[in-house]
Amino acid sequence: MFLDKLGEMRGFLFKKFAESFEQEEERKKAEEALPGFGISKPAKRIVEFPSIEDITKLNLIYPLIEPFAYVNIKWNNEGKELMYFVLEPKLSEEEEKTLKKITEGLIELVDVNLSSIKDLSKAIEYLETNIRKVIKEFGMSLTNEQYIKFMYYSYRNLVGLNQIEPLMEDPNIEDISCDGVGVPLYIIHRKYGSLKTNLVFKYSNELTEFVVKLSERCGRYVSYAEPILDGTLSDGSRVSATLASDVATRGATFTIRKFSEKPFSPIEQMEFKTADSQLLAYFWYLMQYGISMLVVGGVATGKTSFLNSLCMFIPPEAKVVSIEDTRELRIPNEHWIPTLSRTGFGIPAPSGEKYGGVSLFDLLKESFRQNPDYVIVGEVRGNEAYVMFQGMSSGHPSLSTMHAGSVDTLIKRLTTPPIELSPTLIESLDVVVVMIHAKEKGKSARRIKEIVEIERVDPKTADVKSRTVFRWNPESDTYEKTDQSIKVEKIALAKGGNVVDAFKEIETRKIILDTMKQKGIKDYLEVTRLVNLYYKEPSKVFETLGMSPEMEVKIPVTVPIRAKPQPQLAQAEATIEKEKKRFSIWDLLGFKFLRET
Repeated sequence: MFLDKLGEMRGFLFKKFAESFEQEEERKKAEEALPGFGISKPAKRIVEFPSIEDITKLNLIYPLIEPFAYVNIKWNNEGKELMYFVLEPKLSEEEEKTLKKITEGLIELVDVNLSSIKDLSKAIEYLETNIRKVIKEFGMSLTNEQYIKFMYYSYRNLVGLNQIEPLMEDPNIEDISCDGVGVPLYIIHRKYGSLKTNLVFKYSNELTEFVVKLSERCGRYVSYAEPILDGTLSDGSRVSATLASDVATRGATFTIRKFSEKPFSPIEQMEFKTADSQLLAYFWYLMQYGISMLVVGGVATGKTSFLNSLCMFIPPEAKVVSIEDTRELRIPNEHWIPTLSRTGFGIPAPSGEKYGGVSLFDLLKESFRQNPDYVIVGEVRGNEAYVMFQGMSSGHPSLSTMHAGSVDTLIKRLTTPPIELSPTLIESLDVVVVMIHAKEKGKSARRIKEIVEIERVDPKTADVKSRTVFRWNPESDTYEKTDQSIKVEKIALAKGGNVVDAFKEIETRKIILDTMKQKGIKDYLEVTRLVNLYYKEPSKVFETLGMSPEMEVKIPVTVPIRAKPQPQLAQAEATIEKEKKRFSIWDLLGFKFLRET
C-alpha cells in the first residue's frame, strides 16, 4: 500500500518536474528567438527643405531615430496651421501596462545611470541584457514586435529624454518649449519657424518628474524651495525650467535651447545668407591680425553662431581662452582652453553669494594671466565687461556678444550702470557687428544688418565717431559696401605693407570662399583645415581648389574713403603710381582719392 502511494507520488513529482522543465525550455527558446535591438540615428546635419508657395500642400516626412521615430510636417486643416507630428510605434492599453511593469522592474534591477554610459551601443547592450532578465523573471511571453517596441520605449525613457527624445535628435530644431500641463509642446524649426507638435504632458506629476529629470541630467538641483532651473545638458543644450505651480501657474515649464554639435562654418553662413563672401573675407583678414569685436543684436538673432563661425579664421598656433555661462562655443583650435562659470552651493551668505561660485568676472580676470592671443566671452552682461575692455586696451584681442540693437544702444549699455565703462576704454573696441532676425525673408532668416568700425569716442560726451563699412539691403537681400575700412589700412601700415596689397589679399580670400561654396566644401573641420593651410602654404589651397596662383585679382571701385588726403593715403598714392604700368587704378583700388580744390 505504502509502496503504491510512493510510486504515485514519484509519478506526480516527475510529471510536475517534466512540465516545469518543458516550460523553462520553451521560455529559453522564446528568449533566444527574440530579435536583437538596435537604432540608427541619421547624421545630424541641416538638410535643404523644399520651398513650397502653398504651405497647405506641404507634407514632409524624415527620420529622427530609425526605424522607430519619424516626423511628419504637414498642414492641419482643423487648426488651420502647419504642425509637427512625431510618429512612433503605437502601444495598446495592455501593452502600456506591460511596459510600465517592465520599467518598474528595470528601475529596481539597473544599478547604474544609463544616460551616463557614453557609448550608445554599450548602453543599449546593457539595457537589453537587463530587459531580458526582467522578462524572464516575470515569465512574460512576447512577440518579436512587442519586444522591439518595449526595447525602443525603454531606451527612449531611460537612456533618452522621454517623449522629447525624438525632438532632441532633430538637428533642424532650435528650441523646444513646454508651457504647462495639457498644453502641446512647441518647437522652433530652422525652416518653418514656430510649430505646434502633437506631444503633450497630460498629467501634472508626469511633467514635474520630467523637470526633475532634466535637472539631474544638468547636474543641478531643483525643488519647490528653489523652483528655477538654469543648466546645460551633456550635449551642450541650454535648459531653463520652473517647477513650482505657484511660480508657473499652468504647471511646471521648460525650454530647451538646442546646441549644435557641429557649428556652422563660414560657408554655411553664406548659404544661409547671414553673410556673403566679401564680408567673410574682410573678417578673415581682421581675425588673422587680432582685432577686438562685439557681435550685437536682439534675442535669437544668431550672434553666438556667427561668432563661432568667425573663430574658424583664428590662426592655428594662437592661444584661445573662451569663457561662458553655458557651453555654446565650439572652437576647432587645438590650443583652446574652454571655461565655464558655475553657481555656488549651499545657503547664500549675507552678501547674497553662495559658497564655491565662479563667475564670468572671476574667469575673465584669471584668463588674462594666461597670456592668451584671443579671449572669447560668450556674452557680456555685467562687470566682466570692465575686465574685458581693460584687456583690449592692454593689447589682448577680445571677442564677445551682447544684447543691443544698434551701436548707439551698445554704447549706452556700456557707459551706464551696471557696466558703466569709461568712454576712453571703448576706443579699444575695433568692430561692431549688428545682427537682426529678418522675418520678412523667412521664419529663420538671420542677417548682418551692418558692420561698424569704431574710430574714436569723445571722453566727455561719450559720442562715437564710427564708420559703417558694410550694410544689408533688405530690398535685394544683398550686402553693400558703403565705406572703406580704416582697420584694414591700420593693420596694413602697422605690419609694414601697403593698403593696395591688403585689399588685394582680401579679394583673393573672397574668391577662395566663393570657390569653396561652389565645390560644396562646407564642413567646419574641412573649412578650418583649408583656412589654416592658407596661412602656411597658400599654393596648396589653390591646388586643392583648382585655382591658379597667378590669377589676376581686381578690386571693384567703391565710394570715396575721405574728402581730404592724409599722410598714410599719400603713401598709398605713391604705391599706386608705381603699379600704374601693370594695373588700371580704377580696377586695382577699392576706392578713389579725392582732393578738394
